[in-house]
Amino acid sequence: MNTSAKKKRSTQKYSREQSGIFHVYFRGNGRQNVFYNDRDYIKFLEICNEVSQLYQTKICAIVLMNNHVHMNIVTNSLTEFIRVLLIRFVRWYNHDKGWSEQIFKSPFGSSLLITKGLIKENLSYILCNPVTDKICQHPWEYKWSSYLCYFEKKPCFLSKYLEIDKTMVESIFNNKISLNQYVSEYVPDKEIPKDSNWHRTPDYIVINHLNNLLNGRNLYTLTRLELQEIMIRLKTDKDASFRQIAGLLHESYAEVRRFLLSRR
Repeated sequence: MNTSAKKKRSTQKYSREQSGIFHVYFRGNGRQNVFYNDRDYIKFLEICNEVSQLYQTKICAIVLMNNHVHMNIVTNSLTEFIRVLLIRFVRWYNHDKGWSEQIFKSPFGSSLLITKGLIKENLSYILCNPVTDKICQHPWEYKWSSYLCYFEKKPCFLSKYLEIDKTMVESIFNNKISLNQYVSEYVPDKEIPKDSNWHRTPDYIVINHLNNLLNGRNLYTLTRLELQEIMIRLKTDKDASFRQIAGLLHESYAEVRRFLLSRR
């Protein structure tokens, strides 16, 4: 096989489908925290709304976690939609936080959903993500999810910032009772690793405590001593894991672990 043929074959192997129904997901670089407060979440939703209209993309389900995002979308321009969405949000984020590094891990992940069964499983997986991560007991208790938008006559909280296309969810589950029952019994295929201590204390509790400690200060302007003091407080006050602290403060896991262990 000549070089040209090999190159063509390689390109085809890694090409990404652009049209259809997709599960899209992306995570903070190095599992670092991305969303710290309502302002961060809302701005992401607003930018997502602008870009989804630009690329005629329907957002059927979405959940924003502290360091990752899951979406179920219908689009004909998958890569461009996500590329522009992330570029615009990162540009705003870096300007707002005084940050200048990569926020999200590249490339983003996507799965083409081609059967009703896969779509139903994926919708449940996305909407149950806060329950899986032990943030709440029921998906309708989580603020940054599209769950409360379905089978409701009044606009939900999220729809103030992002237009949610409810057609798919409402056609699959038929009514709110059916949706509630299905997600209440849903068990995702992928379990949290048994040796993981990342969620010893729920992330939202650690994030809230961090915001209280910052008291309005910009995380990215703190001195090294101030950062170390916050590391200590997060560990002693909330028993945050090394990975949680590293992700929230955008610090090396090894450095956080070394520093905190040196104080014992």
